[in-house]
Amino acid sequence: MFKTAAAIAALTLIAGAADAAAVTVYNTGLGAGGSALAAGDGQTDANYAITASDFAVSGQAKTYYNSAYFAENAGSRWVSYSGSPFAGVGYTTFATTFDLTGYDASSAVLSGLWGVDNEGQVFLNGALLATLSGTTVLNFNQLYAFGANSGFLAGVNTLSFVVHDTGSPMAFRTDGMSVTADLAAGVPEPATWALMIGGFGLAGVSLRRRRAIAA
Repeated sequence: MFKTAAAIAALTLIAGAADAAAVTVYNTGLGAGGSALAAGDGQTDANYAITASDFAVSGQAKTYYNSAYFAENAGSRWVSYSGSPFAGVGYTTFATTFDLTGYDASSAVLSGLWGVDNEGQVFLNGALLATLSGTTVLNFNQLYAFGANSGFLAGVNTLSFVVHDTGSPMAFRTDGMSVTADLAAGVPEPATWALMIGGFGLAGVSLRRRRAIAA
């Protein structure tokens, strides 16, 4: 009996300690659920939407790659408002969201990499996180780190990328996107649930054995 109680107590401690968890957030250039898109320009990004633009465009971002850009990989691609290099000068805002429902928003941490052609700014729920300014090629032939450890909401959060096109073409990219946060009090992780259920199962087996011996 003592061993069973001790096992359950240990599992309870694990449930309280293993709160940190990854929150779903996607890089640019991916399909629903982070799936790979078909090769080529003009593929629809399922996770980044156009929320404002000087070019009368809307809908989802589209893959677009120029040979001058930093090389793509299987988990991250460059996107624009079109699969072809529209001519023009102006601003377009792309946004993605992630949900902290069930998490402790005060413990959240965001990190990632980004690049832009030509200039841009990153905002978390309207607060400025990072800027790449000037029309230098350095903005798009390498990726830069950005992040945040405050300013999160206890629900849906919006990450916006305002891209300034100073001359065709234009595009931006995110890579290595990560959000982590502690689970809210009283919300165990799935792995913790499995441990707890296993512990209760062991307790049931022990109880049945004692009853069998008593009989």
